[in-house]
Amino acid sequence: MISEHGMASLLRVRLRAAAVVFLSVITVAGAHGSCARAEDPVTSKEKPKLPQVTVTLGPLTILVDVANTDRSRTEGLLGWKDITEDRGMLLDFGVEREYAIHMQGMKFPIDAVWIDSAGEIKMIHHDIRPNSGLIYHSLFPCAYCLEIKAGVCRKYGIRIGHKVRFDAVAD
Repeated sequence: MISEHGMASLLRVRLRAAAVVFLSVITVAGAHGSCARAEDPVTSKEKPKLPQVTVTLGPLTILVDVANTDRSRTEGLLGWKDITEDRGMLLDFGVEREYAIHMQGMKFPIDAVWIDSAGEIKMIHHDIRPNSGLIYHSLFPCAYCLEIKAGVCRKYGIRIGHKVRFDAVAD
């Protein structure tokens, strides 16, 4: 039997998940609709080139595309056919709070590494499968979600509490 407190917690989690799904649908509709948005002036089907940085997690340094607009965060890795150990995507939310991602429309599994504004790993979702219908929450206030090839975190011993370093890419 679930206590009243436990039931309230479960209800909050389910309501938060429903809100994230609702907002994701609204965001996707806005990103693909006919209205141009002030934040994202590109209105054609052509995707803009995203900024890039290198991210160092323990012994591993990878090149990542930085998704820092509503449109680029919503599209995420959707256009990618595959992902390698030396590439990834960094969802930069700009503000530290709790966020969530989903895997609808994806073609490959990933590890999702949630990072706070101080560069500390707060949560890792390992081996997230495409099209699971699940929502993957940060559970803690975070500013970034690093999406990398599934299995990389376990292979290189990347864990919660480790620090992450971001560096500009030399032209």
